Amino acid sequence: MPPKAKNYLLAVLAATTALSGFIAWKQTERLSSLENDLLKASAIPASNKPAAAPPAIADTAAETPAKTLAAAPTAEPPAPPPEEPGIPTRPRNGGRPDFAALMANQEFAKAINLQQRSALDARYADLFKHLNLPPAALEKLKDLLIERQAARTDVLASAREQGLSPRENREELRQMVADAQAEVDANIKASLGEGVFQQYQNYEATQPQRTVVAQLDQRLSYTASPLTPGQAEFLVRSMATTTNRAAATEVPTAGVSGNWTGGGNRAPITDDLIQQARSVLTADQVAALKQLQAEQQAQQQVREMMRNGGATNRPPRN
Repeated sequence: MPPKAKNYLLAVLAATTALSGFIAWKQTERLSSLENDLLKASAIPASNKPAAAPPAIADTAAETPAKTLAAAPTAEPPAPPPEEPGIPTRPRNGGRPDFAALMANQEFAKAINLQQRSALDARYADLFKHLNLPPAALEKLKDLLIERQAARTDVLASAREQGLSPRENREELRQMVADAQAEVDANIKASLGEGVFQQYQNYEATQPQRTVVAQLDQRLSYTASPLTPGQAEFLVRSMATTTNRAAATEVPTAGVSGNWTGGGNRAPITDDLIQQARSVLTADQVAALKQLQAEQQAQQQVREMMRNGGATNRPPRN
């Protein structure tokens, strides 16, 4: 091919390519412009669109004075739909359910009783095991224990009906609960005998210590040195005799509740207890007990800081 013809074809090809690129660029620019217009249109809420004037006002606006239009009565808002029957409404007493009304429902009372009965083993399983009562006597004891637990709820419900306040009448309510529970204790003693009652009282008095020992038992249950029943009972007796003074002088944790703070119904693990425990526990078991002691001290520190509003000994900022 002659050089001139070749150069001519190349020039035509370059011009064609440039023209095609220009057309494609213009089409792309036009599509982008259309997309922007569509986005702007969709961003305008429907409520911002001008509403059409009512026919009656639009037709007579030129004939009706402005004063007459201003004095025209406005339409009242539609009334809320009536509540559907069968749908319970939210309680009016601060969102709390009416417990007395719920207890009047036989199904609810039966469910509560079953729930309380199922929770007895978590607290009294060791007592039931040591008592070894006949089935009828054991069921009688369980009924009385549930009645004792319900005494507080019954007293508070009755006090509320009488207008007593748990904050203003605290001591009076505490005495009423103690009297109601003492009546149940008398029934336990009369129904099951002095021996059963004494074992029950001792078990109830050592609940804080048993809570700590149960925690240690659970922690050691998956190790090579699980806690034996004899070791657990030794720790309960030792804590009952060595930590009573510490528990009595411990500052109460007013205003702090919740499991994450450690709770206030656990006996403290003292250095004296750890020293006594060395005679019956293995080295690994003593180490686990000392770990629980450190956790108790940390929980106590958390409670004290929360009670003081998070105050520390750091100097205030200038």
